[in-house]
Amino acid sequence: MMNLLSKIAEKPSDKTIRITRVVFALLVLTTILLGWTVTRTEFNLPEWIKYVLFVFPTIGLIRWIFDPGIFRKKIWKWTIFGLGMSMMIVSLFVIEDQAIIPATPVIAENTGSINATDLVNATPISVPFTLSTDNFFGFFGFIIAIMGILLNSKNITKKNERHAEIVKKIRV
Repeated sequence: MMNLLSKIAEKPSDKTIRITRVVFALLVLTTILLGWTVTRTEFNLPEWIKYVLFVFPTIGLIRWIFDPGIFRKKIWKWTIFGLGMSMMIVSLFVIEDQAIIPATPVIAENTGSINATDLVNATPISVPFTLSTDNFFGFFGFIIAIMGILLNSKNITKKNERHAEIVKKIRV
């Protein structure tokens, strides 16, 4: 039991961190693509705003491929937290899922019954499997914000660990 707790408490390897980044980025990208047909923008914003959603998985893929050591740990912490919060804000205020309403047959007013010819002439829905991009995007943003605040030291590679820090005291 103590070995399991110590294994969980230690920092993962750089390879594990990078694999986790790419899996999460691909998961967000897949969610965006599967929900693309039912996602719309709010407040009469232009439809090209939806392409901004691809920025978030792109950052994860860049961090996986290049692993740029350009920020210190504290800056990455607030950058990751800010990305998570912006994903939640986009989910709450910018994007919304369209309701897919099937064509309903017309009910005759005088008899209150459905005409069989109307059922044959009803157009089927031609929408493939979709996901709720709005809800999942907010959920992923919440996970990223929590990772930024609480688990940032477990999510940063050794290359970024001490970037641009000046050692003033050497402890023996």
